Amino acid sequence: MNVLIVDDQEENRYLLEALLTGNGHDVTAACNGEEALEKLKSGGADLIISDILMPVMDGFELCRKVRMDETLRQIPFIIYTATYTGPQDEAFALKIGADRFIVKPCEPDVFMDAVRDVTAAADRSVVSPPAQAQPREEEVLKLYNERLVRKLEQKMLQLENEVRTRQKAEEILRQSEEKYKTILRSIEDGYYEVDLKGNFVFFNRSMCRIIDYSASEMTGMNSQDYMDQENARKVFQTFNHVYSTGEPYRALDWELIKKDGTKCHVDTSVSLIRDPDGKPIGFRGIARDVTERKIAEKEKARLTEQLQQAQRMESIGRLAGGVAHDFNNLLSIILGYGEIILEDLDREHPHREPLEQIYQAGIRARALTRQLLAFGRKQVLETRIMDLNNVVTGFEKLLRRLIGEHIQLELTLTAEPLPVRADITQLEQVLMNLAVNARDAMGNGGTLIIETAFADSDLIHEDAPPEVASGGYAMIGFSDTGHGMDQETLSRIFEPFFTTKDKEKGTGLGLATSYGIIKQHGGTIWVYSEPGQGSIFKIYLPISEETDVLRKPASPMPESLNGTETILLVEDNEMVRDLARIILQNQGYKVLAAENGDAALSLLDRHAGAIHLLLTDVVMPGMSGKDMIKQISGRFPHIRVLYMSGYTNDVIAHRGLLDAGVFFIQKPLSVKALAAKVREVLDA
Repeated sequence: MNVLIVDDQEENRYLLEALLTGNGHDVTAACNGEEALEKLKSGGADLIISDILMPVMDGFELCRKVRMDETLRQIPFIIYTATYTGPQDEAFALKIGADRFIVKPCEPDVFMDAVRDVTAAADRSVVSPPAQAQPREEEVLKLYNERLVRKLEQKMLQLENEVRTRQKAEEILRQSEEKYKTILRSIEDGYYEVDLKGNFVFFNRSMCRIIDYSASEMTGMNSQDYMDQENARKVFQTFNHVYSTGEPYRALDWELIKKDGTKCHVDTSVSLIRDPDGKPIGFRGIARDVTERKIAEKEKARLTEQLQQAQRMESIGRLAGGVAHDFNNLLSIILGYGEIILEDLDREHPHREPLEQIYQAGIRARALTRQLLAFGRKQVLETRIMDLNNVVTGFEKLLRRLIGEHIQLELTLTAEPLPVRADITQLEQVLMNLAVNARDAMGNGGTLIIETAFADSDLIHEDAPPEVASGGYAMIGFSDTGHGMDQETLSRIFEPFFTTKDKEKGTGLGLATSYGIIKQHGGTIWVYSEPGQGSIFKIYLPISEETDVLRKPASPMPESLNGTETILLVEDNEMVRDLARIILQNQGYKVLAAENGDAALSLLDRHAGAIHLLLTDVVMPGMSGKDMIKQISGRFPHIRVLYMSGYTNDVIAHRGLLDAGVFFIQKPLSVKALAAKVREVLDA
């Protein structure tokens, strides 16, 4: 519909217009009855909504003239007014032709229901009400004058009451003004009042002192006059929040610019100022100078500058855990599958050159990741060629004193040298850190086993990071019989400042430092642990190519790693179990997989054929691998057994979990290592 709103108050017209347009109607507005008649004669309307008291021509007179006009009398007419003296007003409005009389304020839903009722009842084909039903003009004028006089008297009385109330309030304010100013002069914090645009209108001496302006200079100053653009934006956002919510707000660390150009910091409260009618007119608050506290914080930061290296390690360490770990895992897939496909493609294949570009981009990304890891390692290395075995034996006496007599130290070193290029001081620091961690994990005593071995990069583990380049590696392992770690702890052990020890016993920097040292040497660390089962740390350092003492793997790979035998696989970790199953099935084996000992025995009850090999984890929930094999060997006395675990052979044997002479493979599993070990056991 096209609705004509007639009201001399702009805010009233605005609210009605918003309500009606929000319900899909078109709105035309007029300030009084005379203007409304002109618009009606020029354009007409589907509905008229009019106030009563208006200059020039009021709402009653407008309604009467509309009903007397042949071309306008059919338009529905609603009186919407706040000047209500009683039921006689509504009766009079209806008598002169209004369709509905609504008293302000009115709920929007109720108002719109009235609009719909009036327009639905209007019959545009019939003139309503009939001209002869109109009251005589003398009667209308008499009634109108009576109502108008009463309304004017009521309005005057209302205004007089408002004036008296305001005069009384002003008197109270004048009486309290001196007391108010005295209190403000006595407080050390700055007090301020600003208008809605942020201009100072009132403040105390402390506020002048904070920004070092005189009272005359501050009067009328805007926040943009003593703040930079960023802080002025903060002020605007804070004022806007307080204005829209009406709730007080505490703003921390606003930076102000003093008269001499220096900067100071304030913590500020902001609340809304309203006039006696409740209309927002400005903001007030308390500003506390916290510049000295900021200076103290900077001094503290300067005094702790010696920790900046550790803090850089923290950020780079987290990045290494996120980017260098997750990203390098992705790069491992890109480079690994890229290399496999490149080996299968002919030189003339049209896709070979684009694939080589992808592969080379992966190589460059891997190098970039190495630089990122090296960024956080600031120590200067003085490297030389040394035998890793000699490093361990030369540090043995100190290690024994370090761990104490309640812990037994066992060394299992290779007979052949393991030449590496390293800084012996830094390498001994790593040994000491790992030994201290092992000692703390075995508070009631235990065994620490340190072993060295040669490891080929292809046999280290399947998920080795990309920086583990092909070639030979010297491995040094630290295995303890302590309380072990859960997966959540394992995921964070190399983060700087992360520790499970008491504040007096650990800083959380030992393993983070060791991680950085090994990374800077071009090596890597792998950790395996389970709660209550101890821990093992394996460090891999590249064998030096500057000597000719490189040791080859002890046992050559069999010519064929394929087979057709049936293997019972028992592993509680689903991902490891699936990996082992896929590797063995790809080699041609038939695989029966179970998640624990009980499931394995149940699986055997349903299997009618032979079982050639049992591949089982050592430490599992419920029935252990050793207990399970006792039951299976009674039913399959000739079955071959291959144990797998994240612990070393020495640790497993030390705990009595394995009998001498059994076959064993370490986790994590690699394709070549598992396939070769299975074939070795079956062919033995």
